Amino acid sequence: MNDLSATRRCVKCGLCLPHCPTFQLTGNEADSPRGRISLMQMLDQPESDWSPGLFKHLDQCLLCHACEAMCPSDVPYDGLMDRARERLEPRRHRSLAQRLVRAAGLGLLTSGSGRRITAALLGTVRALGVRRLMRLPGMPDRAKRLLELIPPPVPRGAQPQDVATTARLGQINLFTGCTGELFDRATLQSTRQLLGRLGYRVITPDRQGCCGALHQHNGEPRKASQLAAANRTAFGANDDPIVTCASGCCAQLLNYAELYPQTDGFSRRVTDIMAFIADRHAGGLCLKPLQEKVALHLPCTQRNLLGQDALLRVLGWIPGLDLRIVNPEGGCCGAAGSYMLTQPELADRLGAAMVDRVLATDARILLTTNIGCSLQLAAGIRGRGQALEVMHPVTLLDTLLD
Repeated sequence: MNDLSATRRCVKCGLCLPHCPTFQLTGNEADSPRGRISLMQMLDQPESDWSPGLFKHLDQCLLCHACEAMCPSDVPYDGLMDRARERLEPRRHRSLAQRLVRAAGLGLLTSGSGRRITAALLGTVRALGVRRLMRLPGMPDRAKRLLELIPPPVPRGAQPQDVATTARLGQINLFTGCTGELFDRATLQSTRQLLGRLGYRVITPDRQGCCGALHQHNGEPRKASQLAAANRTAFGANDDPIVTCASGCCAQLLNYAELYPQTDGFSRRVTDIMAFIADRHAGGLCLKPLQEKVALHLPCTQRNLLGQDALLRVLGWIPGLDLRIVNPEGGCCGAAGSYMLTQPELADRLGAAMVDRVLATDARILLTTNIGCSLQLAAGIRGRGQALEVMHPVTLLDTLLD
């Protein structure tokens, strides 16, 4: 039921304002959580009474969950924003460029055929040269932005059967997501290799796909439900744990229990890779020392939904590690799923501020647990001409496992 009645739980106290990244950028009350809740309440009125900026300010929300994490009234802001965007979707009038960006984010990356097309396009772009294409006269700004986000190619590594001949500690299902094999292959390879070396058989079920977060947060819950159903079927062949590497995907998979309560058994099997390691190997891993500074960026989904305790506990097992947390008090890098494509101006400002924090650590390695954040921050670092390596913590663990 598309009900916004829970907006009445907001008492407009303003405690959320200091925690909202977009309000901190614009200083506009309409870009704060309580301001957006006021805009949502207009949706129950005739469209002629809506504020002229209603679409703009609701679209500019990152859905970072920072407001939910500290709200004294427990306002379900995330779900309210999803329902508001669902209501607004039929009334939108997008430009051709906006429709193309949306199709790329919600179509090409989240379907099997779309990913195959995207993989072919990536191969062609890399063959021609990303920098060369960006310098072509007349290249649209949105196209340049897409090119900036393309990471360097990663060669295919060992498959699970190459690194785990036995399953003395059991079997694990790996969730790859819609962008994993396209943009985060290094993390997936490291996960397979590390778990295999620890004694797990890692399988990657066929016909799995997008977790549905992009659709859920962009006004298409029916499509999100279809994607969730496909994943539940794909992982239904066994009852083994489902391990994820991207904090955003993990948060959405865990949210299946609330969105589709009749199938909450699926969510009980889902675990983040770092939480899995912390729980199953509580005594620690035998890791080689690393005597250097390493920066850690905490994605919004990691901090506000999954928690950071397990992540920090596992990184604490690395002897000699000088860990510098980039955003200990919070803050968003501006990736936020498709936000970095649909809201490039605000995303760039948030990203630039986070890159400043990263470079201030004087580290040579940056760790982050979400693919979108990794792409956003790596692009910003390359743009500064810096040679800082961006990776998932599991990749670092794989290199250090003794």
